[in-house]
Amino acid sequence: MAAILITLYPLLCVFVPCLIYVFIRARKPGNHLSRAHFIWVILFLIYLNMVLETTGIGTIWDIGRYDGIISLDKINLIPLNDGLELSQILNIFMFMPLGFLLPLLWKNYRSLSRILLAGACYSLFIELCQLFNNRVSDINDLIMNTLGALAGYLVWILFRRLFPRTGTRKELALSAHEPAVYMALSILSHFLLCNWRWAVSMLYT
Repeated sequence: MAAILITLYPLLCVFVPCLIYVFIRARKPGNHLSRAHFIWVILFLIYLNMVLETTGIGTIWDIGRYDGIISLDKINLIPLNDGLELSQILNIFMFMPLGFLLPLLWKNYRSLSRILLAGACYSLFIELCQLFNNRVSDINDLIMNTLGALAGYLVWILFRRLFPRTGTRKELALSAHEPAVYMALSILSHFLLCNWRWAVSMLYT
């Protein structure tokens, strides 16, 4: 049971603030939260949480636990300085669902520029958060993640042509920047709320 709670804890840190936003926006006059849209939002949030768990971003609770507040010596700003590694290629696949889901679910994100901006910004904030937990913040990860979002967008274009009715869903968004709010809240809430050391100490002591 404790292991399950440890697994659910970071997920709840992401879900609770985002779902609060969903229900606040759904109560606005003129907004309608359909069951289908709610399910897609849940899946999108699960995906965002998986990205955060995979990348292992730092939190405010990591400050002071390593040598210095921020690990400036673990920043790489030189692209492909050690060649192309397998982990960097895997980053492309990790961000492909982002480039696919954004245009599939939100009409405002059916442009290349918005997909590239969303992928780059989400990756950038992940890299910045990694400064706090002694991990390497790498320009290569930023590039590969952005390329992954681009690849996912190209897959959506192909999917739209093969399945035009499904690929251009006409779901009513809760706001013009709904997915951007989810991405921002997922990182911010994880950074501020996810104190996994506290969770482990509470469950195992």
